[in-house]
Amino acid sequence: MYVIHEPSEHSFDKVGIQGKIFPARGLTESLNFVRISTETGHETKIIEHESTFCYYVLEGEGYFEINDQREDCAKGDLVVIPAGAPFIYKGKLEMLLVNNPPWREEQEETIS
Repeated sequence: MYVIHEPSEHSFDKVGIQGKIFPARGLTESLNFVRISTETGHETKIIEHESTFCYYVLEGEGYFEINDQREDCAKGDLVVIPAGAPFIYKGKLEMLLVNNPPWREEQEETIS
């Protein structure tokens, strides 16, 4: 199977965001794909120690704060967060998150 349909149910609902993880295992072991929805933004600042996060904004607008630098974003923007960079985002956003390597809970640190 090479076409992966968006899951009908959310895979998680926490810290102000909801996510649907696309089941791509078997096609790729090095990437993870997640549709992110938020009305207000991520409630906590985090550091992702191992994965690079790439957010493509599908709808909405807001901002990301990465390494204490604020940058506005809107539909059509790509936001790249290198592993080890503290970040948070705010706004009403629909995004596709691609991360490499795939996210694991134990590699994430909440800092506020």
